[in-house]
Amino acid sequence: TSFLGGISGAPLSHTSILYAGLMTSLAGSLSMGAGALLATQSQNDLIRREIARERWEITHVPELEKQEVYNLFISFGLPPEESHHITQRIIADPEVWHRFMVREELGIHEESMESPAKSAATLSLSFMAGALPPLLPYFFFQKAYEAFTVALVLSLLTLAVTGSIKSRLAGESPFKGAGEMILLGGAAAAAGLFLGEILPRFFHLS
Repeated sequence: TSFLGGISGAPLSHTSILYAGLMTSLAGSLSMGAGALLATQSQNDLIRREIARERWEITHVPELEKQEVYNLFISFGLPPEESHHITQRIIADPEVWHRFMVREELGIHEESMESPAKSAATLSLSFMAGALPPLLPYFFFQKAYEAFTVALVLSLLTLAVTGSIKSRLAGESPFKGAGEMILLGGAAAAAGLFLGEILPRFFHLS
């Protein structure tokens, strides 16, 4: 919406604006997908590296790791005797010990690793779905400002619905999420339109 606001205020033909919007949506979708793919791969690599490092420490510096287990239980508020007893029970099994350190010390859960391909597809398709509401009016209205006005209304409605769903899932008031999304999205669209009007004049474009 911000992008369309910018080019709708610029001296471009309706066809150019529509094509630019479509190409930007496609490029943004691919870019978001690639970014999600790389980010998820990097996160998974980091998790695997931390899990392997914890296993190495248990094997090579067991006394230090044993003390860390004990200190964790002390930090949980357990008395020293009980902490010592539970520590001994945990370190008796290397696999249990390793899993405990990974989860409690590092806060890592192996099952939390996501599929890079799934993350990429989800974000890419979500971006395209979000790009549709502001683009649709440009297929039906020939005047840029008319199309952008309808696009802005559709976008704000979409933002409101999305924000209310987000807040409901988070257990908050749906009006809070809707208001936040409308304010941020509306501000971005206004900024785009402002720049689309100002920059052509600044650079003497006609």
